[in-house]
Amino acid sequence: MTAGHGVRRRATIDLAVVRSTAATLTASLHDSTADLRADAYGHGLIPVARELSAAGVGGFVVSRIEDAAALADDGVDARVVVGGPGPGSGALLGPALFGLDPDVDTPPAMRLEGEIIAVKRVAADRGVSYGYTYRTERPTTLVLVALGYADGILRVASNKAPVQVGPTRGRVTGRIAMDQFVVDIGDGEAEPGGPVVLFGDPARNEPTVHDWADALGVAAPVLTSRLGRRIERVHRA
Repeated sequence: MTAGHGVRRRATIDLAVVRSTAATLTASLHDSTADLRADAYGHGLIPVARELSAAGVGGFVVSRIEDAAALADDGVDARVVVGGPGPGSGALLGPALFGLDPDVDTPPAMRLEGEIIAVKRVAADRGVSYGYTYRTERPTTLVLVALGYADGILRVASNKAPVQVGPTRGRVTGRIAMDQFVVDIGDGEAEPGGPVVLFGDPARNEPTVHDWADALGVAAPVLTSRLGRRIERVHRA
């Protein structure tokens, strides 16, 4: 079975989570600056900066002069430092704002989903994806997901990273291709058009960005910062 429409690649960013986390982290501080380099670690510079500015964060660190100009053009009322933390009082808020710091217990702000574009039942000993680095051990169901390394999904996640397909916890199966990857879901059920969660909310028993970081040996901010422009950012308050 295959899907016959434009596919969904979506990162949903919960701005209420960002704002609540900022309030918690700054509760005892006189002043604070937020590190929003790399497009706010892939979460969207302008929407995040608006939320933090409204929450009373006093300044932002950004990657480029163009980012500082974009904030100014948007009317964000905060001072901006380009390239690094620079001088100033107060604390620098970084990955913890988005639930990306393994040493600080803050909730994740991003949920990353891909769409199922094909489902196929296959026999045992079937090679999967390029180079057949994975072979099925028994008859099983394979799910093809419309996300790949062109979207910033690191190829080192091949045969390692956890994903959620409906009620079934699987993992990236075989090598990640440019536009897609495969998941072996065993006897689980799936339909084209359904979502696959790469990382989301642990309270919903979904894989987290920290699960991915642990599986890949890569820091969580690296995973979100690399996500490409084909992935739609949906900001919700």
